[in-house]
Amino acid sequence: MTASGTPQSTADETHGHEYSEETPLKLKPAMRKATPLPLLQLTILCLARLAEPIAYTQIFPYINQMMEDLHVTDDPSQIGFYSGLVDSVFAVAQLATAYRWGKLSDRLGRLPVLLMGLCGAALSSISFGLSNSLAMAVITRSLAGALSGNVVVVSTMIGEMTDETNVARAVALPGICWSVGCIIGPLIGGTFSHPATRYPEIFGDIQFLHQFPYFLPSFISFMITVFSIVFAYCFVEETLPSKIAANAKKAASPLESKKRLPSYGSVTIVPAQPTPPLEEKELSAMELFYLPAPRSTFIATFMLAFISMGWEVVFTLFSYTRISLGGIERSTAQIGYALAGAGLFAGFFQLVIFPSLQRRFDNVPFMTCLMGIWPAAVLVIPLLGVVARLGLNPDGTISPEGESSIRVGIAGALMMSRVACMSFSLNMILIKNAAPSKGSLGAMYGLAQSAASIARAVSPAFVSSLFAVSIEKHIWGGNLVWAIMFALACLSVYTARNVIDGETKKWSEMEE
Repeated sequence: MTASGTPQSTADETHGHEYSEETPLKLKPAMRKATPLPLLQLTILCLARLAEPIAYTQIFPYINQMMEDLHVTDDPSQIGFYSGLVDSVFAVAQLATAYRWGKLSDRLGRLPVLLMGLCGAALSSISFGLSNSLAMAVITRSLAGALSGNVVVVSTMIGEMTDETNVARAVALPGICWSVGCIIGPLIGGTFSHPATRYPEIFGDIQFLHQFPYFLPSFISFMITVFSIVFAYCFVEETLPSKIAANAKKAASPLESKKRLPSYGSVTIVPAQPTPPLEEKELSAMELFYLPAPRSTFIATFMLAFISMGWEVVFTLFSYTRISLGGIERSTAQIGYALAGAGLFAGFFQLVIFPSLQRRFDNVPFMTCLMGIWPAAVLVIPLLGVVARLGLNPDGTISPEGESSIRVGIAGALMMSRVACMSFSLNMILIKNAAPSKGSLGAMYGLAQSAASIARAVSPAFVSSLFAVSIEKHIWGGNLVWAIMFALACLSVYTARNVIDGETKKWSEMEE
């Protein structure tokens, strides 16, 4: 028992005994029949969730070119540092506010905070498209992170809508929305950046688009977010228990009661009014962190976010880098289409494959297997550079065979990373399972998001700077970045293996 009276399971009870190297994928015992999901509510919530990944990822295909256009440096090898800086400030700002947004949603309700997050995404999107300096790009990206409160809120709402029998199907939906957003976002950014130059017959006479070549993709993202705001405001229902109870109490007003007074001698059956559940003790952030199960999930969340974001950033930077510097020299449009195709593949896996695998296998061994893909995915990237150099013709162009090999390698690398990213959905289940009480669910998701935000703040700047140093100093033949990324990927596998699953004890009790 903790000081607050909350039951606390140890690693020996819930982890060390259940999982071992001899049984890497233990099957789950039979569970009771799944509770039907509130599909309409989840669908509308997912539509609202879709806007943020579009706004977040639409800059990826062109961010390196944007840094060149802004003339932030005269050294091409340093472009990655500045693009990584712009990527990182989003997570830094989100880190500063994620936990507070979660707390605010406990007081105001989930829906108001969800709408605030969408408004923040809309405002930052349109502002980023108008950026004409590095400072403005950093400020608008920071604004997007600071006002992004809906990540925690959506996760908490799904946790409040589901139970242990149907959470696997529901928890994959935000991941699917993220995957769909990662399809649409890069497509928008890769297709509509520099529209006046690329589509002169349509936009060539619009001087505004010559002055702001990245406004159009940002404006499209803005309009999608505005649509999501309207849809969420009209149709998303509140899930905070205290708000639901307050609304029910307000509906049963004294005036309404008088209208329903029975006449003398009649018998009226009065339905019982919903009674709010007893409030559970709310644990502080430090109290949650000191519990073994929550702490293990926070550490795993940090490593998962760090390695996945680092891989995404370094892959994009590597793809944009010239072959002479060790990259594969892809255009912004090619990068955008590749990321979009990978998002489509990830959406299929999240929707079709993940729920069945999660129902079949124990969470921690499954998580460990998925995380084990990251070391291999890291090693594939420098191999693509070798293939590109081997495929060069004497005149500096890539041979058809070399181009085909590069495309196959890109597809393979992105597919590996998207399968590994199923860990995010599984991690959401582990966070919910690790919550010591329902009253701490929002705080759990808030702290997990904070851990992910720290990782996403550090990872892009760290990886892009490491990439730039590796190329500029030619350390280990320019391969220092891959060696360190590989070591970090292996460390992430270790942290996943040591996660404590709060559901393990429940399964044991059900078997008894």
